[in-house]
Amino acid sequence: MMYKRLRKWRINASWMVVLLACLTLVTFGVQGQTPQVRSRLAPALTTGSDRPASYRLQVTSREAFEECLRKYNISAKVYAEPRAPQLVLVSGVSAAQLRDLAACPAVKYIDQGNRQPTEEAELRDADLSANHIPAVHSQYPQLRGQGLVASVKERPFDPNDLDLRGRTLPAAEATEGYSPHATTMATYMAGAGNSGPSGLGVASGAKLTSSSMEELLPDPTAQLLEAGVSVQNHSYGVGVENYYGLEAQAYDAQVIEAPQLLHVFSSGNSGGEAGATGKYAGILGFANLTGQFKHSKNSLSVGALDPDGSIGARSSKGPAYDGRVKPELAAYGKGGTSEAAAVVSGIALLVQQAYREQHESQLPPASLVKAILINSADDVGRPEVDFESGFGNANALSAIRTTSNRQYITESIAQGQQLTFRISVPAGVRRLKATLVWHDPAAEAGEEQALIHDLDLSLHHAATGQVWEPWVLSPYPHPDSLRQPARRGKDRINNVEQVTLDSPNAGVYELQVQGHRVISGTQPFALVYTFEAGGEWKYPVAGSHLVAGQVNRIRWQGMQQGSARLEYRIAGNDVWQLITEGVDATAFGYDWLAPDTVAEVQVRLSMAGEVLESDTFLLSKALPLTIGYACPGQVMVHWPRLSADAQYQVYKMGEAYLEPLALLSDTLLVLDEEQLQALRAGYLAVAPVVAGKTGMKSMTVSYADESAACYISRFLAASYVAEQVVLELRLSSTHQLASLTLERLDNGTFRSLSTVSPVNRQDFKLEDSSPGPGKNVYRVKLTTVSGLTYYSQPEEVVHTGAGQMLVYPNPVEAGQPLFIALSSETAQVELLDKLGRLLYRGTREGMVKEISTMQLQAGLYLVRVRTDRGNLLVERVQVR
Repeated sequence: MMYKRLRKWRINASWMVVLLACLTLVTFGVQGQTPQVRSRLAPALTTGSDRPASYRLQVTSREAFEECLRKYNISAKVYAEPRAPQLVLVSGVSAAQLRDLAACPAVKYIDQGNRQPTEEAELRDADLSANHIPAVHSQYPQLRGQGLVASVKERPFDPNDLDLRGRTLPAAEATEGYSPHATTMATYMAGAGNSGPSGLGVASGAKLTSSSMEELLPDPTAQLLEAGVSVQNHSYGVGVENYYGLEAQAYDAQVIEAPQLLHVFSSGNSGGEAGATGKYAGILGFANLTGQFKHSKNSLSVGALDPDGSIGARSSKGPAYDGRVKPELAAYGKGGTSEAAAVVSGIALLVQQAYREQHESQLPPASLVKAILINSADDVGRPEVDFESGFGNANALSAIRTTSNRQYITESIAQGQQLTFRISVPAGVRRLKATLVWHDPAAEAGEEQALIHDLDLSLHHAATGQVWEPWVLSPYPHPDSLRQPARRGKDRINNVEQVTLDSPNAGVYELQVQGHRVISGTQPFALVYTFEAGGEWKYPVAGSHLVAGQVNRIRWQGMQQGSARLEYRIAGNDVWQLITEGVDATAFGYDWLAPDTVAEVQVRLSMAGEVLESDTFLLSKALPLTIGYACPGQVMVHWPRLSADAQYQVYKMGEAYLEPLALLSDTLLVLDEEQLQALRAGYLAVAPVVAGKTGMKSMTVSYADESAACYISRFLAASYVAEQVVLELRLSSTHQLASLTLERLDNGTFRSLSTVSPVNRQDFKLEDSSPGPGKNVYRVKLTTVSGLTYYSQPEEVVHTGAGQMLVYPNPVEAGQPLFIALSSETAQVELLDKLGRLLYRGTREGMVKEISTMQLQAGLYLVRVRTDRGNLLVERVQVR
């Protein structure tokens, strides 16, 4: 009874809101702004300043619109919108003139012009295991996005980035400069992992292109299709907006025109804010999507999860302006929703490839990809669906299994038609889930409700006739209502519907789709179903590399609630070692401090007679690859030994990916001139091979880098001005070195001062016991066992002698600077003429002090210096 009363009150409250809205419109009418005018203006324009600005208008025709400008005597600049012939750009219009234009019959809608977009991520560490991507790479190694193209719409990414090179297509509009944010998003989506383990993305075989986010309308459809783009990622926002404007309309229309194109948007990083317009205005923490384009119906918006699996506080929440579920999905995004969107875009590419393998390389409808992604998601937050995480955390493995098992239906339905699809549910299913998605026709900009066609999904038990309706949320504009858990019922606002059934009995069920409102023709739709079973390890999986001696996050799924025991064992050993007791079996993961050993390992989770064992995986370490030396015609690289029986796979950079170069038992590799000529760009990496399994690759290094040394990493004077000459030498390697010699330049020829042989260490302090006064020039000569000779760069030292200073040049031309070298860092410097009159006094810093000789007459002068130790030094100087 209490529920019924509450529900009745909510209905009455809704009518009150409608009544208040009507009164508000009447009020605006009194002020001279009719309800019709208001409906044609974007919400942000109804309270704008009277200062002239630029706008985007949808018109019936350019000619009719220009007639309105003449009628109202409005002098404005009008530009064609090349991406949409029914749109025009207008600048130099005031707020008062805007109201006049809104009354013009030729104007359908007035929207904001392009706003300044911002990237929506702090660049932090990714974790692909949170969305079960390593499991896909392990179980479906052939799926890496080959043959597909993704677009990154923001600023240009760096096509020369090591993880992207060789797989980038030229952008339609060339712009200068590359964005680290865009490069990171491209790497999350499709990084090759060439730079190191963190450079591996979701779909490493896909190609990439970029386009500019400065234009908020969709890219031209023909341009995207010509480039072969099937997924476009949008990790940017423009501030909280709550309406269905021309950009949202354009994205919905584009997907109708190109039904295989999927747009993925970050929901935004404004989760703690409140919108300023619309029926959700002022509600803190809800309805804060960052851009009207994210309110489009036929796209996919993605929120961000924190490492513990909870929705990020900064992740923008729904609902959409009209109460629809937004975001539809969430994904790992420690750095923000940009990262989460890019991960989902990468998963979408894998789903498209899995579908193409079944359908002779044809792309699936984007509605089907969207349905698969939503249906395969793991429930997080409040049960079933909510306005924070949508339908859950994207699960790449479940999505690919759904696609590979062909657990989907694509059909079309007409007004009043009902289609029934029978499915057989096996025994032992934990949950049956089905999702219906359709691409809805674009609504008119400014519509209070965006949904045009309305389909209904329901689940029926064939034997008993029992019916289950989809989950719906309360869109009522109050925080308490928006936090209410989902309930079953008819959905009249979303073009996504989902029904679930926990612990279904085995047998035949029917999925029914009804055409509740289909205005014209037929409405295509995608229907997806899955059978969720019991527990399963999601990470580590076969082929995974965990880091020995460090904390690794391990993940499982599908266990019942309760407390579990977590253990590990070394392969070949029957003894299981305890990791922890009492771990939450439904946790998002566990941070395991792995033992500091190199071995094949298993982990298992045990509770109430249920035991869940992982695949065997490798526990190893990423070996630091070091350039020993990079000399003309010869390069040596080396790395630490991992274990007595380990081998080492060295990789070189190919056209787009790392390729095997050599398999060694030693811990160094010397490449001669012929081998170097065959390598590309000088990139090398190494990975240990333990028991025939390749471990984690090192960070990739380049011997062609300017910092790579030919034996000599550093050769510097301990002090540029010194009473005693000491030079510091550091060698990058001693491999194959026979001797090193310190040489000094005497009368134009370098002469040997001292020799070290054998060379059995890397750090040296080399001294000259008898330097000449003033400037001395030194170098180091290295000789290899094969007789090759290498030299350091020359290094200068100014020798002053004990308690002395050097003044140079002497004589000096008037106007040239005069330098004073002495071992005191700080000194008071005076310049006097030959009669002892003081011409200059000042404190000078540095080992070499400088004073000016400007305006000095030719003649003899005295330089007098008092050091920081109180010593007084005097030197005569001749000025010419």
